[in-house]
Amino acid sequence: MKEPVDHIVRPQLPWRSMTLALTECGYDAFRVKTVTRDEYARRCKDLGTTRAAMITCMTCMQTAKRWEPWEIDPRKAIGREVEWETPYYGSGDKHGTRLKDELLAIAALIDAHPDEFQQLVADIEKRREWLKQKTARPRKEHG
Repeated sequence: MKEPVDHIVRPQLPWRSMTLALTECGYDAFRVKTVTRDEYARRCKDLGTTRAAMITCMTCMQTAKRWEPWEIDPRKAIGREVEWETPYYGSGDKHGTRLKDELLAIAALIDAHPDEFQQLVADIEKRREWLKQKTARPRKEHG
């Protein structure tokens, strides 16, 4: 008898709680056996990708490779959620409108606090420029 495979937990957007966690393939993460992305990476390192595939959902494995979490690239994390939620070819609102509602709420918060938003964006840009300059400087060798 074939054992059920493990599914990989989908990374969440930072403002979302884990109460609505999904797997990479779209299952409710609380209803199936799951591993985190880090656990899956360890599994591949320990067993090899081929053996890991025998005990891990193939759709989850492929999806995890395709999408970056927020910490790596917020644009890709948002893009994934847009693709997941946006109806296509008459499919209706199969995956709800949560992201749409969140984006409307974010826009309302920005509208209510435009100066604070602009300052945060400016601070992030300054930090990026500072880090760029820091890495461009020649390093001193200790002798």
